Parts: sequence; structure tokens; C-alpha cells
Amino acid sequence: MQVDLSINLWDIFVYFIALVYAVIVLAVADLGRRKMNFGSDFTRKIVHLFAGAAIWTVPYYAHPWVATLVALTFVIMLGLTNTERFGRFFAAMARPEDLEHGSVRGPFWYAVSITILTGLFTFTGYANLYFIPAAAIHIMMLGDGMSAPIGMKYGSNYCRNIFGSKRSLHGCIGLFVFGFLGALIAFWWFGLLSPPQPLLGVALTDIVFLALIGAFSATLVELVSPKGTDNILLPFASCAIMLVAGMSFGLVIF
Repeated sequence: MQVDLSINLWDIFVYFIALVYAVIVLAVADLGRRKMNFGSDFTRKIVHLFAGAAIWTVPYYAHPWVATLVALTFVIMLGLTNTERFGRFFAAMARPEDLEHGSVRGPFWYAVSITILTGLFTFTGYANLYFIPAAAIHIMMLGDGMSAPIGMKYGSNYCRNIFGSKRSLHGCIGLFVFGFLGALIAFWWFGLLSPPQPLLGVALTDIVFLALIGAFSATLVELVSPKGTDNILLPFASCAIMLVAGMSFGLVIF
């Protein structure tokens, strides 16, 4: 399928809306770190939970491939930035070990996942199916974003070390529940409210079942993923599984 790779002023306008939104999220996290003395765990979760919502602009580009440039901008910035030159914003995203290794690895792979998933569906001309990768990204944002704080608060005494990462039943349940909600939010926004409304007229039970499949698969992947790989493995695996499931439901037609 041939894709129009041109760009117009509207694309640039929507791009800057998404970019400004992401910067505002980073600024709020930085403000919490510097002025309110919130710890890095809290500020990182603010970024993890909300920065990815910049993809909500994807359906409104005249040329959807331009959406890829938003996440790619942060991939480049994070890839070229080291801990000695973090600046105010990137310090809010850093783990203690990031300061030791000189890179913000988690946020970097978070942005890489969004860039690749968005690019795969917009550069190939299948932006009408973007509700699938959007759901996977939202599972990563909300599910993975909430699993750690829930696990640390309620499951700290029940942790198991799996491939270098601490996992608990409480954290897995948190990922499943919030991942499911994240997938539903994505299907609602990208499938029902935004053009071209690909899920309009689809049975609610099919949508809910697809969200359950995505959340469940992401939970299993998170459980066995080696430390530091969840921001790549979780969204890609859940996207692939939901894509196959969506094809079997007749929700995805190439």
C-alpha cells in the first residue's frame, strides 16, 4: 500500500501540540522532583503514565506517518543525552542506576517502542488499525506503570526474583487490571471516537475480550521478561497477540 509521505502545516501544528503535551508532562514531573521533593520513583511514574498519551493526536494528522516524529524526537534526545548533561527534564526520568550507567535506559526504550509501533502502522498505510498498537502502548503506560508501585506497596513481602527482576502477584494483578483499562481507553479513543472509527458497530463483548487478551498476554510477558526489557517486550508482544486475535474476530482486516 502506497503512503503519502508529504507534510503540510496542519501536520506541523498537530506535531507541536503532541510535543508540547509531552514536555508539559516532563515539566510537571520535574516540578514535583525539585519543588515538592518527590522521589525519582514517583516522578518516573508520572512520565510513564502520561507522556505516551501524546499518541492521542495520531488520528488527527493529515498524514499519519508524521506522528512517528514525536516519539522519535525523544528517542534522539534520550539517546544523545548522558547523565552529566541530563538537564532538568531528564533528571525526573532517571533511576538511581541510570546515574551510574550514564543513560536513561527505561524511558529510551519506552520511546523506541512507541516510535516503532506507530511507524509500523502509519508508514505502511494501516493507520486505520492503529487502535491495536495504541492499546499495546496504553497497556505499557498504565499497566506496567502501575504494576511496580502496587507491587512495592502490597507485594513487597511476596516478591520472587525472575530473570533479575522482582515480581509479585500483587504487581501482576495491578498490571492486568490497569492494562485492561488502558486497552479499553485506547479502543474507545482510537476505535470509537476518532476517525475513521474502525470499531464503530463492533460488539462490545468483542472489544472487551480483545482488551482482556492484550492485558493477559502483557502480564505473562512482564512476568518472564529479563530486567530492563519490559518496555520493549511488553508492547510488542501484546500488540502481536491482539493483532492475531483481532483478525480472528474479524476486527482487523488487511
